[in-house]
Amino acid sequence: MKPLIVIVLLALMLSAAAELRFYREDLHFSLTDSSFTVDGSYFLRNEFYKPLRQILYYPFPQDSLYGMIDTVGCQNLSRPDSARVLQFDNVGAMLQVTIPAQDTTELRIWYNHRLRGGKAEYILESTASWGRGFERASYDLTFEKSIRIISLSYIPDDLEETETSYKLIWRKKDFLPLENFIVEYEVEQP
Repeated sequence: MKPLIVIVLLALMLSAAAELRFYREDLHFSLTDSSFTVDGSYFLRNEFYKPLRQILYYPFPQDSLYGMIDTVGCQNLSRPDSARVLQFDNVGAMLQVTIPAQDTTELRIWYNHRLRGGKAEYILESTASWGRGFERASYDLTFEKSIRIISLSYIPDDLEETETSYKLIWRKKDFLPLENFIVEYEVEQP
């Protein structure tokens, strides 16, 4: 995206910051040897006395180990046909959402990020710029047993195991993340 567009978007987001509150997220991550998929629910509250039609900028992490973003979707689970993807590239996505006055909405946003190896990431640090964290947040990461996790930026609360995969689970309350969700891994060869 051009720098001017990013500046305009940031100005729009800041002007709506007092009106729009992003208060919760429940995300499901899936890791394979070549991709990282994010699929989750994002909960927004319009604290203003008028309906908001808002353009949201959804950034994607940047690293030489990351390939193309090949899929992005956005759906308003509370009000069908009131959210959509305007455009996306490998830097971020522009999403449009409409929220009634003094009401909440649940957005489902998903994307698939191709990986070149060894690392996957989800941006959480931007939450600190809002000055308030999430009231609640939950995350889970599912991966095949052929993937060995080397490091995680956050220690999980639980582990579930099936015959072929693992699921790590995080539950947070009053969560103001100061770093991104980062997974470093290697794929074991048969």
